[in-house]
Amino acid sequence: MKTSKFNIVIPMDTEDDYLIYNTLAQSHAVVDEEAKLLLERLEESGELYGESKEVIDELKRLEIVVDAGIDEDMELEYRFQKNKFDTSELSVYILTTYACNLKCVYCAQGGLESSVKMDMETALRVSSWLSGMMDKVRPKKLSVVFYGGEPLLNKEAVKFLSELLSVAAIRRNIVMESSIITNGALLDAGFVEGLIPLGLKGVRVTLDGDEYTHNSKRRFKNGRGTFDTILNNLEKIKGKVPIYLNGNFDEGTKDSMPKLLDILKDRGFAGHIGSINFKPILKNIESAVGGSSNCSEACTFSDISNVDDILYLMRETEKRGFKSGINITLGPCDASREYSYSIDPKGMIYKCAGFVGRKELAVGDLIKGVYTHRHTQFMTADSWRGECKGCVYTPLCGGGCRTSAYVKYGDFRKVACDRPYFSTVSHELMKDAA
Repeated sequence: MKTSKFNIVIPMDTEDDYLIYNTLAQSHAVVDEEAKLLLERLEESGELYGESKEVIDELKRLEIVVDAGIDEDMELEYRFQKNKFDTSELSVYILTTYACNLKCVYCAQGGLESSVKMDMETALRVSSWLSGMMDKVRPKKLSVVFYGGEPLLNKEAVKFLSELLSVAAIRRNIVMESSIITNGALLDAGFVEGLIPLGLKGVRVTLDGDEYTHNSKRRFKNGRGTFDTILNNLEKIKGKVPIYLNGNFDEGTKDSMPKLLDILKDRGFAGHIGSINFKPILKNIESAVGGSSNCSEACTFSDISNVDDILYLMRETEKRGFKSGINITLGPCDASREYSYSIDPKGMIYKCAGFVGRKELAVGDLIKGVYTHRHTQFMTADSWRGECKGCVYTPLCGGGCRTSAYVKYGDFRKVACDRPYFSTVSHELMKDAA
């Protein structure tokens, strides 16, 4: 036998206890000092003695201890390849428009054609293409995310596609689930209620702190703040559909996030918010267009000045009774999945919503389908075989985010490493799991 190469040993807060977390199996065991030393001796000698058969069997079940003949790199390769070509879910981001009614200071889509709006003819093509994909893939679930721009500037397309795809999925005995990523300024209860029978399972909205801080970052184009409008709209849909919140922060705004949590608690949102995910403002793809190869700003979670800020805000969220959206894993990236796509308002197909509008990164269109060399590049960007090989965190990140890699290096096939994030935030989450 041997110890798994994907074990992480983390001291627990209690004296002489250690968490052994296996990132490949995503399993864990809490052991004392004596058991930890036994595992260390096994790693050195290949023999495990001094423990009962029951303990050894349990460590093997958790894959903390494995048979000597197992090649764990091949096991990881198989797992990633299986995920890459998994047919159980067909997922798609649909951008109904590039237009937006806000002018956020950190906008990631500033260089796109902001007036472009999906017409009904293109929406019909989207439905037809996805129906064909359902026939080809035979998934158990169709997952649709309406995105933008601001998708609710084109409510007609959202409703039209929801109706068409819902019927197409039902006819094929496929479960359809949809969600909307919106700034929240155009949310209304009647529209949401109409989409629930068609598969709507959630609405994701961004609030960047308390009223003053949010309004300094996310304003209408006339300069007026959006905080009150968004919060009032959220109150009207509260209880009708799960609400998921994002909050973007930097060094100057992170302290306003707990104030936002207090506002949400005081206004009765406890029990109505699925999760709250506070994340740092990262450099966006707009900065990478033009050949920038150096990342002087944060491109990944690990590039921010203090990764512990993520953990701090997670604790503040949980302290007030809300569920944090921060996870142990950050991947593997959906761009590496064969049956995961993003479709823009013109009908161009991309592997990730982070690349929409950059025609040189498109992998096809609704007329010709997925056919370009770009698709091959995405599907063979198996970074875990290169510089990630041997890293204990590779099972959790799958080689990192393709968009972050493009922003940081101008090449989505490179690795945008988030190891510092995993060694801080994920370690704490692993301890929570125990």
